[in-house]
Amino acid sequence: MSAKKNPASSASDFDSEVDSARRRLEASLSEETAFDELAALQALAPILEAKISSRRLSFALGEDDDETNIVIVHVETDDELGFIYAEDGEYVFESNLEAYFDDFVDDDAERFVERLYENLRADLPKYEVENKG
Repeated sequence: MSAKKNPASSASDFDSEVDSARRRLEASLSEETAFDELAALQALAPILEAKISSRRLSFALGEDDDETNIVIVHVETDDELGFIYAEDGEYVFESNLEAYFDDFVDDDAERFVERLYENLRADLPKYEVENKG
C-alpha cells in the first residue's frame, strides 16, 4: 500500500514555492534590486562545467543580438545544440534542434543545471546517432 500525501501539506508547499518565485520576480523587476543577467550567467557557467563535464560538449559565453548567453556546442559536429540566457530572474534553455532537445525555464540555478543535465543525457544519444560526423 502506498502512503497518501496530505493534500493540505502539498498545497502549502506549492503555494510557498509560487510565493517565493513571485518575490524573486518582483525583486528582479525593481530597479534597486534588478536581476543582473550577465552576473547570473557568469555564476551559472562554473556550475554547468562542474555538473556537465564532458568531452562531447563545450559551453561558451557569447552575445547574440546584444543579448548575453551561454552556447552549448557539440564538439564533434561543431553544432550549436542550444543556448541559455537569463531573464527576469529565470534561466532559459532554448534548443536550436527542437527535434532532439526540449526548451525549459527554471528560476533556480542548481535545479536548472540538473534539468539540463537530464535533458541532454536523455536526448544526446539520438542526436549523435542521427548526426554522425
